[in-house]
Order: sequence, then C-alpha cells, then structure tokens
Amino acid sequence: MNIAGFVCIADEELIVRAMRDAQLLLREHIERAPGDAEEAISQLMEILDRQTVVAATNRLCSEYGLRPLDRQHPVPKQRNRR
Repeated sequence: MNIAGFVCIADEELIVRAMRDAQLLLREHIERAPGDAEEAISQLMEILDRQTVVAATNRLCSEYGLRPLDRQHPVPKQRNRR
C-alpha cells in the first residue's frame, strides 16, 4: 500500500526480508572463510535489530499469542541433551 509517499509493508514481509538478508550475510561470511565472526554478528544485529523488524515481530507474536522476547530477561541457553 502506498499512502502519501509512504510504502506500507506487511509484518510478514518485513520479517521474511530480514531473514533473507541474514541468510545472505551468513552465506557470504562462510564462503569467504569464517574468520571474523564478530563482524558477522554485528552485521546480523544490524539486520535483525532494526526497529521495524522488532516491531513487526512483536505485533505478530501478539497476534499469534506468543510472547515477544524481553530484552531485560534474555531466553536462557538450552543445554545439549544426550
């Protein structure tokens, strides 16, 4: 939808675009020899932590009855099960 020069993108499309950008970034990182993981992680954060992506994720979580991540209380890491 285009209203007064603003392009509205569905939340699903915003999230899919962010995921594709992140996948491309990871593929490029792996192909050029995964030496600088810090740079790749920083670039991933730039993609996944965009205000529009976070807001879209939160709206979709609410719509589907899921809890958005709480930045103050991160999800604990899962242990490897054997």
